[in-house]
Amino acid sequence: MDRDNVVLDPMISPDKINTQTVTLYFLDSGGMGLCEEKRTIEVKQSLTLENQIVEQIIRGPESDSLLPTVSMETKIGNIKTEEGICYVDLSSEFISKQTGGQNTDEMTIYSIVNSLTELENVKKVQFLIEGEKVNDLNGRVDLSKPFERDESKIIKNGDDKKTEEQSR
Repeated sequence: MDRDNVVLDPMISPDKINTQTVTLYFLDSGGMGLCEEKRTIEVKQSLTLENQIVEQIIRGPESDSLLPTVSMETKIGNIKTEEGICYVDLSSEFISKQTGGQNTDEMTIYSIVNSLTELENVKKVQFLIEGEKVNDLNGRVDLSKPFERDESKIIKNGDDKKTEEQSR
């Protein structure tokens, strides 16, 4: 066999791609809490699953009844998980393009935290901006320490009123 009789298949990608269903969290239409959205994604071996989950959050919800939590202008730096802590490095747009108040900032954080902690190997999430730890998100949310999952931010079916009352 030589170079002339080798057939290259343009349909074969160097990346082996599998699909996986992930659970993502986006803001409910009333802005009172997070609702889950199941999504089947193509998982590329060249990127961590954590990275691909954050990519999906930045893309925004597929459901018209949910609102995005992170600006589409946000870029992903390095994302890695060590000893149960997922280090999520995002561009400065994560902070500068964030709109809303305290509640919206918290929902942005927990949209990522609760989505990543769906993975068995992720217990906490530490945010980095441009590779550095920062103290806060717009002076409203402390980013200096890792975040744990917060189920109280999630609206289950029929929980809209309960969550609305809790936020008062």
